[in-house]
Amino acid sequence: MADRSPVLRIITSAARESLKPLGLAQRGRSRLWIDDHGWWLGVVEFTPPRIAGSGLHVGAMWLWHDVDHLAFHVDAVRVGSELFRTEDQFTPLALELSRQAAANVTALREKFPALPDVARYLTSRPVRRGFFWDGFDSGIAAALAGDPDLARDHFERVLREDALAP
Repeated sequence: MADRSPVLRIITSAARESLKPLGLAQRGRSRLWIDDHGWWLGVVEFTPPRIAGSGLHVGAMWLWHDVDHLAFHVDAVRVGSELFRTEDQFTPLALELSRQAAANVTALREKFPALPDVARYLTSRPVRRGFFWDGFDSGIAAALAGDPDLARDHFERVLREDALAP
């Protein structure tokens, strides 16, 4: 098996230092780290740019979506690419990205400790026309948090908007 690139090795090392102590698990040997809460995931991706280096994308994924891939339903942060020139130059950049990831994972945990918190967050966002999944997620969260009237309101908005779609 071929050696991993220095970029991936440095990112993995930095992420292990910052994310593993928080309980996140690396997905295989990828640039993805998962913070599993049972009904939602914190997702950290050290995004690969077109050339060597890394960016950062941290967000939450609601597990009531029946999909076979990871998704970012709520973004916590997106950081542009840090380019790799040398190991000495890139290592402190990777450490900073991993520290930012850890801080954002902690912020998501504080923002979404329980279903009622998610329901409040999702249902309080302004309605965005054309964003079907916003209303769907709001309805699901409200229903799971025990507010069937609010859930019904959000689902009815979704149905009205779907009826207006071309």
